[in-house]
Amino acid sequence: MGAVLLAGLRRTAALLAAFAAIAVASAAMAHGQAMPTQANTMSPDLPAESPAAAQIRDELRRAGNYLVGKDGPRDPVQAAYWFKKAADQGDPGAQNELGYLYIWGLGVPRDEEQAFRWFARAAGSGWEQAKLNMAVMYLRGMGVARDPRFGRDLLAQLAEKKNARAEDYLGVMYLDGYGVQQDSRAAEEWFSRSAKGKNPEGEYAMGQLYSVGEGHAHDLEKAAKFLRESARAGYVPAMYTLGILLVSRPEIERKGSGEAIGWLERAAEAGTWQSSAMLGTLALDGRGLQQSAGEAFRWFTIAARQGGAEAEVHTRANLAQCRAALGSGEQDEELHAAQAWLDQHPHADLFVFDDMRAAFPVGEVYAMRASGP
Repeated sequence: MGAVLLAGLRRTAALLAAFAAIAVASAAMAHGQAMPTQANTMSPDLPAESPAAAQIRDELRRAGNYLVGKDGPRDPVQAAYWFKKAADQGDPGAQNELGYLYIWGLGVPRDEEQAFRWFARAAGSGWEQAKLNMAVMYLRGMGVARDPRFGRDLLAQLAEKKNARAEDYLGVMYLDGYGVQQDSRAAEEWFSRSAKGKNPEGEYAMGQLYSVGEGHAHDLEKAAKFLRESARAGYVPAMYTLGILLVSRPEIERKGSGEAIGWLERAAEAGTWQSSAMLGTLALDGRGLQQSAGEAFRWFTIAARQGGAEAEVHTRANLAQCRAALGSGEQDEELHAAQAWLDQHPHADLFVFDDMRAAFPVGEVYAMRASGP
């Protein structure tokens, strides 16, 4: 498990706008899920049945339980305390988790330099996620002097070991010419390798290339195939993109499946206001959903509250149109329904998605900002 900082969408500013991929403990906190075993975070040099290994395992269990609120209230401070106890004993998984907590100020003061130091300690023990985190911090200048060339070198070292997420990062760098000479062919090669490694980000990138990539041959069937694989793995940007593609090209949708609406709803539940706004538009037009000004009003309200000022600007005219078609009582009813939905899906501007394929490490999850470029 462990935290891995992710690239954002494939545009020049995307790499700098990357959010994070977080350990199961942190994403489970968002979903209220139980914490699976963290035995695979144990240092390889500790005997499985040694007292030291048992102690670290117990500390990791306590840390995870406090972080997700299992068997009691959530307490990031206590989670950080127990992760640090395991980290101080040399467990690289705990060191990587502690670095994540310092990146975002969960249970500890936000401190990028401390985060970098913990990632470096974990990477020194061979923890690949920590090395990937270090690479991203060098690319972004987080907690360390910005050095895209060294960040690229770290990614290349990981790519030699067929680390699919490092391959995706290299694809982003070559696509945007960030720290390297821009090279679209090299970018596609790295994305293709990442997709072959069943990395949802690489699959998403290939789906983007085949659907909207500039200077790239478009094949919407291939694009949908890549996006489906990525979306099934739980990658929210792929859910949204696939939903939009299927809405615009319904012949690609599996007949009678309601696939487009299903993916848009899942992306909306994960916090992307653009999906909520699209669902409002579909309800207003009666495409894929029963035509309903009330349902449209509810989705546009959800979108405006999810996305803040930007979303409010984009939904203002739609909300006015819906208000003109609804009585005050109907509006109040839909406002209450929108708030109830938001209370059930409190992912404010955050993509959270779970591993859904055996090819991925058990319990590993990812996250990125929905409103990123």
